[in-house]
Amino acid sequence: MAIGPKGVGGVLALVALMMVLTSLSTPLTTAATTPPDDGYRPAVMRTEYGTGDLAAVVHSPRTLVGVRQLVFSFRGNDAYAEELARQGFVVVLVHDRLTLDGHRALWRELGGGAGPLAERFRGFAGHFVVEEP
Repeated sequence: MAIGPKGVGGVLALVALMMVLTSLSTPLTTAATTPPDDGYRPAVMRTEYGTGDLAAVVHSPRTLVGVRQLVFSFRGNDAYAEELARQGFVVVLVHDRLTLDGHRALWRELGGGAGPLAERFRGFAGHFVVEEP
């Protein structure tokens, strides 16, 4: 079946239309892989703990899936910690650098489902790893 001169013009117009539609959809596809800029932010939670002379604030994703990186920070900046939590980190804001080893020990115990943080953070066990310094 041969395509006449009028048919060729129609096919070319259709191809051009498809190219325009494809180029318009590319940014939408790319944008779908990044967080939307509509004010939506993944849910995070902020919890405090105090045990003995150790006190900290924990920012984390509200739903823990898989193993998350545990970050200890001394900044004391809730906005910074919340942003990291939105990216999937569990952030522990400690008040004093000298207590860091004590906090790490608490979180190691919690990783095994034990210790003084186990009741308050029971859903965290198995979802983070405490890195060695």
